[in-house]
Amino acid sequence: MFGYVRINKMELKMKEYYKYRGYYCGLCKYLKENFGEISRLSLNYDITFLIILLSSIYKSQNSITKERCIVKPTQKTLRIVNDITEYGANMNIILTHNKLKDNIEDDKRIKDHILFYIHSNVYKKIDNIYKQKSEFIKNKLKELSELEKNNIMSIDKTSNIFGDIMKEVFSYKEDEYAHILGNIGFNIGKYIYILDAYEDLDEDLKKGRYNPFMNYIDNRENLKSKVENLILIILSFIEEDINKLELSENRGIVENIIYSGMYLRFINIMKGRDNDEKSI
Repeated sequence: MFGYVRINKMELKMKEYYKYRGYYCGLCKYLKENFGEISRLSLNYDITFLIILLSSIYKSQNSITKERCIVKPTQKTLRIVNDITEYGANMNIILTHNKLKDNIEDDKRIKDHILFYIHSNVYKKIDNIYKQKSEFIKNKLKELSELEKNNIMSIDKTSNIFGDIMKEVFSYKEDEYAHILGNIGFNIGKYIYILDAYEDLDEDLKKGRYNPFMNYIDNRENLKSKVENLILIILSFIEEDINKLELSENRGIVENIIYSGMYLRFINIMKGRDNDEKSI
C-alpha cells in the first residue's frame, strides 16, 4: 500500500536530489543497523517524506557521511541521519508489521508468513517504546478489517481510517505543529488508500479480495471521475497545510513532492502506468 509519496526527479535540482537520496539512504542504513538486514525490505518513500518534513520543522542535527552500500558498491553515497530518522524507522517497522499481517489474512502467501515472523521480534521492541501509537494503529486496522469483512463499499469510511493512522504517524510531538502535521498525515493517508484501491481494483476482483470500488467495476468512467475529484481535493488540502509551515530547509524537496511528485504519481495511475522512471 505504500510508495505513493515520491519526488519528481526531473523537476528537482541536482543538489536537492542528492540530499533527498541522503535521507532515503540514511533511513535504509538506520533500519539495517538497528533492525537487521531484512528490515531494509520495508524501506519506503512515504516515511522518507515524513523524515524530511519533520527534519525541516524541528531543525534536527544531521550526521552526514558518505559510505558504500550493497546497491552501489563501487561508489560512496550520501547518508543523512538524525533523531527524526530513528522515529521514522520505528514507524516504518510498525506499519510494515501490520501490513504483513494484513497480507497474510488476504493472500496467505508463505513469503508474508516468513517476513511477518522475522519482523515480530523487532516489532515487539518498538511496540514497547511506542505503545500508544502502536495500539492506536492496531485498533484502527481492526476497524478497517471489520469494514472489509462486512463488505462496506464506502471509500470515505475506509480511507478516513487509513487517514487516521497516518495522522498518528505524522503527529510527532504535542506542540504547535501537531494539528497541521496531523492534517497533512490524514490527507496523505487518504491519498495513499484511494490510489491503492483504484490501482488494485482488477487484481482484487481476480483474487476475490475486498475493494471499496468494487461497485464501479462495470462503470470505470464514473470511478475515474470520482477518484480524480477526491485526489485533487486532497492535494489541495495538503498544499494548504504545507503553506502554514515555516520550512527553514528542504523546502524545495517538500514542495517538489507535494506539488509535482504526488501529482505526477496520481496522473500516471489514472493513465494506467507507473512513474518510476520519473521518480527515484
